[in-house]
Amino acid sequence: MLIDFHTHTFPDKIAPAAIKELSERSHSQPFSDGTVQGLRQAMARDGVDISVVLPVATNPAQVEKINRRALEVNETSKETGLISFGAMHPDYADYKTELTWLKENGFKGIKLHPDYQSRLVDDPLMLNIISEAESLGLYTTLHAGIDIGYPNDVHCPTTRTKNMVDILHPTHVILAHTGGWMQWDEVIELLTDPSLFLDISFSFGRITEKQFLTILKQHGSDHLLFATDSPWDTAEHTLAELKKLPLSQEQFDDICYRTASKLLWGRSFCHEE
Repeated sequence: MLIDFHTHTFPDKIAPAAIKELSERSHSQPFSDGTVQGLRQAMARDGVDISVVLPVATNPAQVEKINRRALEVNETSKETGLISFGAMHPDYADYKTELTWLKENGFKGIKLHPDYQSRLVDDPLMLNIISEAESLGLYTTLHAGIDIGYPNDVHCPTTRTKNMVDILHPTHVILAHTGGWMQWDEVIELLTDPSLFLDISFSFGRITEKQFLTILKQHGSDHLLFATDSPWDTAEHTLAELKKLPLSQEQFDDICYRTASKLLWGRSFCHEE
């Protein structure tokens, strides 16, 4: 079983332009075309059973449209293997109503991207949304650390993430990119709260073995999630790098599927979901 907890797709009509813009901005090579079909082809190639799609609203007007489309994705998840989180934007005024709608329609969480949304992670508007999601039992996945496309405009530095954690003491926050992309020494120093979940997306090839194993020791394998940031990395590469590490079978299984399964279905293994 392999669950990828951090992937992205775009509607077919805008995928080529979106992938081109993001690729040029980040100087990164995509590994699929950014469509749902492209993600499913990558899953089949790399042996991924389930992919969690994390939609990002870059302005508040997009929130409801993205979430209604995400609901359609979830209605076919048994056939496709795709499970979508909801989108939220810090400037979306009626966030409580929309978060309640997401919960009532079976969503497991939301995605916030401080850099794409031009809000610091500890901005009161961000804190309000994360807090409300917590109260509803929804997970919040946050882009954390530097964004490769905006290296000089960081809205979720580790210091700010720590401030958010100190204020909210969350139990349903997932920090992408192993807690903070390219800020892993600070993650080790500041983000020691064992309640935090970390996905390991887009980290291998940059994070050192020592940094990764230290973070693993601090948080436990039951709080780490296999993830790729597809289409910007592949499960094949991420899995190969994970296998190089001195992990026990229990740690490996936790990271690859058991932690994710608990978050998605409340138990450590899934059969028919």
